[in-house]
Amino acid sequence: MEEFHVIGAGGIGLAIATSLYKAGKKVLLIENNPEKIAFCKAHGAMVDNQSFPINIEAFENWAPCPNVVNILCVKCYNNDEILKKTNAQTLLLPIQNGFDERLTSLPLIGEGIASFISECAPKKTIANITRSGKLHLGPTQPWANMPFLFELKTALRQGGIDSHLVAWSLPYKNTKLMYNAAISPLTSAGGLENSALLKTGKLRALFFQFLLENHAILKASNQPMGTIGPFHPDKVAWLLNHKWLGESMAPFFRPSLKKTYCSMFHDVMGGATEIENYNGYLSRLAKTSKSPSPLNDIALKVIKQMASERSMGNVHWLKALLDAF
Repeated sequence: MEEFHVIGAGGIGLAIATSLYKAGKKVLLIENNPEKIAFCKAHGAMVDNQSFPINIEAFENWAPCPNVVNILCVKCYNNDEILKKTNAQTLLLPIQNGFDERLTSLPLIGEGIASFISECAPKKTIANITRSGKLHLGPTQPWANMPFLFELKTALRQGGIDSHLVAWSLPYKNTKLMYNAAISPLTSAGGLENSALLKTGKLRALFFQFLLENHAILKASNQPMGTIGPFHPDKVAWLLNHKWLGESMAPFFRPSLKKTYCSMFHDVMGGATEIENYNGYLSRLAKTSKSPSPLNDIALKVIKQMASERSMGNVHWLKALLDAF
């Protein structure tokens, strides 16, 4: 495939679009924010201070085309409007953090799981990679569509993204969920940067317990997990269950999270979040496997309330989570 529509000109969308453009692919950005569209037409798509003349089109005017790969780089709560325009022949490849059960019934050509952080300026097509990491590319069914995914991985690498081909996307998606479903509600509730979770104190203890709960739910549900970062999730759980080991290692990981924020941090003030696709999904898994999920349940309740009030994270909301610990 030589032509791609990248839907969503946020941090990840801009990183993917500019990478494919640098690899010589034909790329069209799809966006619904008129200010972003105007900025891109005037200044291009910019990542890490490099600008690229990538074409952009309003989502309302977009329609999927035959033999064009549509890469979904939007939040899961935006999938509804996209799916209304697609059909069984549409080539879809999501790069999303949450689990959207509506996508599981579709013939996706693959998925991407990003462990790097790309933050986008409001109302502009400007992004910066604030934390380096990999993009795991894989099929939703083991070993399917591997030739195409290999070609895509090669193009993204050529364009500067550290992409890796895996035999199955699900294990890596589960692992990313294990981390995101602990980081996102805690930092969003407190209005905190990600590194705050590894500072000594009650919040760090709660974060570690959250990770253990997420790991236990996934294990009880027989969900496969892959390695993202230096350790497999089973090893992470073992380290956290040996309290002194987890606490002694935290200071070494904290600097890499400085000045990084989860995407849910700003979403709560807009009234829509992916909390159902993170903690809601884990809560539903837990009920099926009869695994306890008290932290996921309270996180779901708190973030939903914050979103309904369009509230910024603060001490009050964080205390609601800490008190449940």
